[in-house]
Amino acid sequence: MVTHSHLTRRAFAVGTALFGLTANALPAMAADFPTKPIRIIVPWPAGGGGDVVVRLMAPALSERLNTPVVVENRPGATGTIGSTIAAKSPADGYTLVYGTADSNSIMPHLLKGVSYDRRSFVAVAPIGYFPYALAVHPSVNASNLKEFVQLARVSVAPLSYASWGIGSSGHVLGESLKAATGIDMLHVPFQGTAPVLNALISGQVKAAILPMPLVEQYVKSGSIKLLGVAASERLPGLNELPTLKEQGANVDLTTWVGFLAPEKVPADVVARLHKAINEVEARPDVSARLRQLQVISQPMSQPDYQTFVDSEYERWGKVVRQSRITLE
Repeated sequence: MVTHSHLTRRAFAVGTALFGLTANALPAMAADFPTKPIRIIVPWPAGGGGDVVVRLMAPALSERLNTPVVVENRPGATGTIGSTIAAKSPADGYTLVYGTADSNSIMPHLLKGVSYDRRSFVAVAPIGYFPYALAVHPSVNASNLKEFVQLARVSVAPLSYASWGIGSSGHVLGESLKAATGIDMLHVPFQGTAPVLNALISGQVKAAILPMPLVEQYVKSGSIKLLGVAASERLPGLNELPTLKEQGANVDLTTWVGFLAPEKVPADVVARLHKAINEVEARPDVSARLRQLQVISQPMSQPDYQTFVDSEYERWGKVVRQSRITLE
C-alpha cells in the first residue's frame, strides 16, 4: 500500500531532482557572475568613435569584474550586422553590444530585413551621447553655416556630404540639414566613421556631420574645419563654435550611445553589469578621457535607461519618417 507520506516523500524527491536540473540549465546568477570572459560587440569598424570609447572602457571594466573583457568589431550595414549577432547571442550576460541611435533607434525603422527591434535588447547602462558638428574640407569657401548654404545654392553640381552608411544618424542629420536650409547636397555613404573622416580630410567629399570625438584633433591641425555644432547648446571648451540652431537651422538631434544585452538576461546580472559600468565611467581617469573625447555623460538608473532607450526608438522613428529616407 502506498501511503500519503510515501507519496509526499516521492514528490519531494522528484521535485528536488527537477529543481537541480532546472538550476543547472539556468544562466549563472549575479552571485557568481562572471565566471568567464565577457565580449563587447562593436558593430562598427575599428578606429571609429564608438570603438575608441569601448576600448577605453574595456580594461577598466575587466579589472572591475575580475574577468577578461574582449572587444569584437563586427561592422556592416550601418551597425545592423553586429547588432543582429548580439541579439541572437545567449541571454547570459556574457555578450554586450555597443548600442547606438543608428543601429538601435533608426535602422529598425528603415531596414525591413532587420531581425531585431527595441524588444530584442535590455538596456544595461548608458555611456552618454556624442555631440555632432558640421565639418567641411578646408577648400570649402565658408566659415559659417550661412556662407555654406550660399555656396551650396550657387554650386553647379551639388556639394557632396558623407555619412557612415545609408540610414545612419549622419545620413539622417544630413537630410535634416538639407530640409532645414533648403539646399541640395549629394549623399556619399561609407562603412564607418573612420572612412568618412579619411574621405573628408583627403577632399574626396566636401562635408560631413561627424561626432566631435573624431574631429577635434583634425580641426586643431587644420585638416578640416567646423561650421557649427548639431546640439541644443554650445559645447564646453568650444564656446566659440555656434550651434546650427543659432545659425538658423533647427538641427539639434544628439545621438545616444550605451551598452545593451540580449533580451531575457537575468535581472540581477543586468544590475551587476550596470553597477560595474557606472563605476568604471566614474573613475577619474576614464571620465577625464571621455570628456576629452567630447562624450557628454548621461548617468541613469537601469530602469530609467530602459525607458530612455524605448523613447529614443519612438523619437527617431518620427525623425526617419520626416526625413523621407527609404532603403531599397
